[in-house]
Amino acid sequence: MHRRALCCLLTVLLASTASAAKAAKPLVIRVEAPIPLADNAGDTWVAAWAADGAVYTPSDDTQGFHAATSSNIAFNKVSGDDVRNLRGVTVNPMSDYGKGAQKGPDGCTWKSSGCCCLDGTLYWVVVRHKYGEDTRDPQRRQTAANASIIKSSDFGKTWTRAAKDNYERPMFPGSRFAAPYFVEYGQDGRASLDNAGRYVYALSNDGFWDNGNNLVLGRVARSKIGNLNAADWQYYQGGDGMADSAWTADVARASLVLDAPGKLGMNGAVYVPGLRRYIMIGWYYPAGGGKIKDACHTTHWDFYQAAKPWGPWTKISTYVSNPQGYYTPQLCPKFTSPDGRQLFALTAGDWNQPAYYRLTVVPLHVEGAIETLSPEEIKRSAH
Repeated sequence: MHRRALCCLLTVLLASTASAAKAAKPLVIRVEAPIPLADNAGDTWVAAWAADGAVYTPSDDTQGFHAATSSNIAFNKVSGDDVRNLRGVTVNPMSDYGKGAQKGPDGCTWKSSGCCCLDGTLYWVVVRHKYGEDTRDPQRRQTAANASIIKSSDFGKTWTRAAKDNYERPMFPGSRFAAPYFVEYGQDGRASLDNAGRYVYALSNDGFWDNGNNLVLGRVARSKIGNLNAADWQYYQGGDGMADSAWTADVARASLVLDAPGKLGMNGAVYVPGLRRYIMIGWYYPAGGGKIKDACHTTHWDFYQAAKPWGPWTKISTYVSNPQGYYTPQLCPKFTSPDGRQLFALTAGDWNQPAYYRLTVVPLHVEGAIETLSPEEIKRSAH
């Protein structure tokens, strides 16, 4: 084809695509009526979709299911294929981690971050938290530090490392990688795109349960995650995340994959095959930290999407929760529709209200254009 004709064709293609992009309805996520589960109390629920078909989830400041415990953290199993008819049971009250709100010599309590299931083994992040009323943070945010990963090969009945080891020798000292949430790739972590067959990814904010500021991305070889050794982890420092040169062993050199000061409570991402996108829910209290008077009644959820776990992450819509103040929402991959248009998040609300302070499933409906190439993307794809 002559150069002149090729240029004309490219001009027409660019104009047509730009016009279609302008006409297409923007991608948004609409929140539907919440579905509270009965006979439980607690928060910070995270879905690990295991090989046996069940969803395993930790809970914090919790009675677990059927008032089975009163614990800083507990581990639970949620069964059922109908999202409106689920049933739960507490597998392990995690007694070694203390009773609900019990503080240690450091003035902190045990709480949890991410949880996932890979190749039949559960991995769960436990971390030291200081409540907002005890911190010196001007926004009274709840701080997190000194995280560790524990693992279970019997679906949560027993765990390695011990609580004493995690307290005395945390895997990730400090606050920079204190809230890692694993990037989820479906049941038992079976997807392999973006090197997920070789590596496990995790996003962490800068050490706040509520209203954190930014996120970094870590990875560990899938063959080494079970070693529970922080030295095996690397952190994204920029560039093509598929290349080893994009990663560093020094967390201090990690690049921010998302920066939204005060608007990134602890959160993680899920790959949604039907959308060909990673979806993440950022959340925060607009009044400041959750322990500010009446702040817990209102939260904002910011929905983000990205083509790669290292971004770029783009905010696509926002939802305001009031009076429930639903917080730490995490997508549950099990119930996602094949086309990715129907999603479900696990969450809990205002801890002062028993009707809200429980595992709650929130249906989400994805509307608008899933993928529209920009003129710049067309140019790159032409090479």
